[in-house]
Amino acid sequence: MEEELYRLPLYYDIAFSWDLTKEIEFFGRVFRTHVPFEVEHILEPACGTGRFLMTLPLHGYRVTGYDRSPVMLEHARRRLTESGNPRVVTTIEADMESARFTRRFDAALNSINSLGYLHADEAIVAHLRNTGESLRPGGVYIVHVACAGEGGETSSSGGSWEMERGGVKVHTTWGVEREDDDAKLSHQICEMEIDDHGEKKVLVDRHVLRLWFYDDLQDLVRRSGSLELAAVYSEGFERMPLETEITGEMGNLYYILKAV
Repeated sequence: MEEELYRLPLYYDIAFSWDLTKEIEFFGRVFRTHVPFEVEHILEPACGTGRFLMTLPLHGYRVTGYDRSPVMLEHARRRLTESGNPRVVTTIEADMESARFTRRFDAALNSINSLGYLHADEAIVAHLRNTGESLRPGGVYIVHVACAGEGGETSSSGGSWEMERGGVKVHTTWGVEREDDDAKLSHQICEMEIDDHGEKKVLVDRHVLRLWFYDDLQDLVRRSGSLELAAVYSEGFERMPLETEITGEMGNLYYILKAV
């Protein structure tokens, strides 16, 4: 069943509307370090309400985003039209497991654990294979996910924050309820306290995401046949040795997958 959060694009968009400047500057550094050509056109799977679709063009990139939710895409397209500069952005309704493009993009990105909505190994491998084959050789796919907690502890991904836009205030708390190591599933909960021009409501939404293990993630990348792990960066955008023992206490990390 589709989570209610993704049927309420305005509140979702406000909740996740933090400043992306430092993250996009980090992407630029990754491109300069790991891609042997200039990155101009970026693919974004699971683009949602268009956070990056709105901001990446301000840094000189063209973007193609896709999402399985027509409601989220409609919201993104409306915002792009209102911005007055939708010409460098393309939006497509598609699913991560099956989306494949003949065009060779320079890079791709997948933020805040959106990849986790694919649970099965076969679905993840198919997505990685298709994405890698949609990139020019030497291009990179930046995947942003958190791994499992250590010693039975849940991972530290999530947190609590408040955002406001146009008289609508959204206080969001996102956390991990439990992690099932055997099933490789992470059961998470999102609670939003919404003040919409004085009308108050509370949304509680549960999400089931893939539970990542570093060795497992590396194996899935190898099985794709079209990508290889080139680097890992911390939440603070610092490069980490590939042999680092990675656990959930480190939060969401950036995995740089290079198209081969």
